[in-house]
Amino acid sequence: GDQERGMRSGTENISGIAGMAKAFELASSEMEDRTKILSELRQYFVQQLQDNFEDIIINGSSSSFLPNILSVSFPPSENVDMLMMNLDISGICASSGSACSSGVENDSHVLEEIGHDTKRKTVRFSFSHLNTKKEVDYVIRKLHKLTPERIS
Repeated sequence: GDQERGMRSGTENISGIAGMAKAFELASSEMEDRTKILSELRQYFVQQLQDNFEDIIINGSSSSFLPNILSVSFPPSENVDMLMMNLDISGICASSGSACSSGVENDSHVLEEIGHDTKRKTVRFSFSHLNTKKEVDYVIRKLHKLTPERIS
């Protein structure tokens, strides 16, 4: 029907509302544990990068960050120019920017604001609570093959 002069039509989806409330309850109850898992995984990845590669930059604040995103800038080189394609071929999902800038050729306005060197190649890694240290180790091994800036 078209009740209340078209402002609120039809009957509310009570089962949908109840289902959404339960989904929110479940997600909220797991949020703290998942945030801890993500933070530990991100920190492990940062440490592996710093231990294995010279002259990389971890973009953003070291104390205030989203635990599921890591932005890394590599020094310019021929190998790094092909990094995104080679990561993709290796089965590693990464991006060169945020989802809202997908397909955009320009440098990130956020990175520009923090003084990012536009000659560097920036890679954005995103995590899930389902990712593992073993997967991070795989990425590090692939980066060793794909970038010449590793520490001997």
